[in-house]
Amino acid sequence: MIHKPSPLLQRYEKHVADKFIDFDVEQFEALQALQNLLDELHADEKSMRRKFLQWKISAKTIQSLYLFGAVGRGKSMLMTWFYEACELAEKRRVHFHVFMQEVHLFIHQNPNQNALVLFAKQIRESVKLLCFDEFFINDIADVMLLSALFDALFKQDVIIVITSNYHPDKLYPNGLQRASLLPFIDLLYEKTAIIQINGEQDYRLTKSSNVETRYFFPLNSHTEIAISQCNAEAIFSFVELCEKPKGAHDYLKLAAQFDTLILTNIPQFTVEKQNEARRFITLIDVLYDYKVTLICSAEVAIDDLYLNGKNKADFERTRSRLIEMQSTNYPHHF
Repeated sequence: MIHKPSPLLQRYEKHVADKFIDFDVEQFEALQALQNLLDELHADEKSMRRKFLQWKISAKTIQSLYLFGAVGRGKSMLMTWFYEACELAEKRRVHFHVFMQEVHLFIHQNPNQNALVLFAKQIRESVKLLCFDEFFINDIADVMLLSALFDALFKQDVIIVITSNYHPDKLYPNGLQRASLLPFIDLLYEKTAIIQINGEQDYRLTKSSNVETRYFFPLNSHTEIAISQCNAEAIFSFVELCEKPKGAHDYLKLAAQFDTLILTNIPQFTVEKQNEARRFITLIDVLYDYKVTLICSAEVAIDDLYLNGKNKADFERTRSRLIEMQSTNYPHHF
């Protein structure tokens, strides 16, 4: 039997050979799992077409995936390759917060005890593969829904691929009513293969040697002059975007509208500014996901923006992304 080459593994090997990345055992093993999933999805799709049947997972159940590891270890890159290589028309890659907004809106419009089951069925009508990148949980309203929601999705045979900075056991650490999340964590153990990608190197930081200054500090007249000379389609103050009650939905509108954005007067995040820090984390996640070029003026250097507090773990991702966004390679296209 002639085996077709694995496109994901070939792409990885070429990136290593071209010295875009260094070989990493955990990345390679994760990519093998993604390739296996891809092969199973394509095989099921072809079987469905031959038999003119509705989508139905084969007797050998296709397992969803949960990939986790520290910031900058290549999870998003691998997810992008996997998603691009997937030939299913009925696939979706979505920001988790946007997805949960859709869930809450659906429940509001369909106030009955079966709302989550109905929502899962609606998703299944157009989606066989659902991908969540950089998955994390910070909202008690989401926590209360996750177990029933994902159980309904899995029962509809939706295949889910997740990347996260957190092992499932570490999701929503010390969060309000965290015990309500435990059934969801148990479900992840039951329904997904949990794979670690946690090499020693943050690849975002390796790109920072070739930089273009887009982050200016401290807040003084020199910074004001530098910012005024930058070309951008839009300029917003930190107060406008992060001190007012805005969320992922608002930031997604900006990301869809502008390729370049200036954000001025970012403060150092003290203990009193934890809500603002959370909005800033979400803003950077959205801008990064949509490859928006960000130009900033700030009170302190990136490494000093957030020193301590309940959002420290999530801010490590923000720090890493802010540094990468200074690279001349950003926005990157692997």
